[in-house]
Amino acid sequence: MRETLRRSRSELKRRRIVIASADRVLITSLVGLFDGIGPLLGACTSEADTLTCLERSAADLLICTDLLESGDGPSLVQHARALRPELICLMLIQRPLRSTIEAATAAGCQGLCSRELVGNGHLLKAIQAIDSDALYIDPVIAGVLRHSRLSRGHTSTSLNPELTVREEDVLRGICRGLSNQEIADQLNLSIETVKHSVTAVLSKLDARDRSQAMLIAFRNDLVDLPARLPRWTP
Repeated sequence: MRETLRRSRSELKRRRIVIASADRVLITSLVGLFDGIGPLLGACTSEADTLTCLERSAADLLICTDLLESGDGPSLVQHARALRPELICLMLIQRPLRSTIEAATAAGCQGLCSRELVGNGHLLKAIQAIDSDALYIDPVIAGVLRHSRLSRGHTSTSLNPELTVREEDVLRGICRGLSNQEIADQLNLSIETVKHSVTAVLSKLDARDRSQAMLIAFRNDLVDLPARLPRWTP
């Protein structure tokens, strides 16, 4: 954990950050967190003010919540990425609803985290995971999607992506919200093997990224999640 935090702080030193949330207590907490780590260019409570801040600054990391005083998180991310396509967007989900998560995914968020897991270095870990894997979904958000699938009951699917056994295991890891490194550790595989398998999974599912792959997997009952992934023997 200490090594993860050290690397995350190092990554943040080169990030130019804008924060957006209706939760002023959270904003105060995040301002304190980033103080002395990375340049904080603005903290806003509305979609319009945040977009204005992004237009006037050279921000490359937006951290927002789904709830804003006016506007909403998914709409903000959609307009922010249209304004600046290279912008990295991490959303802290306050309403853990499938519709909110799908809207955030469709808007182009590279990271989805539960608001409740912001402390104890979790946010810094998420930012570090985005830098290494290009996208991060924490286990709480993954669990919400899985529960929404189970609550609808089992439905048959015509989707047959013909994944290999290893690719199925990697897809299960993605659907549990694990990073590439965590999947590699649990499967006893190299990080490069996992990255290759992730690329193959995205291609076979015709998914834009890991979050879309997760949604496709849950919508089509492609995975059943064991408590722990099986280990591969080299």
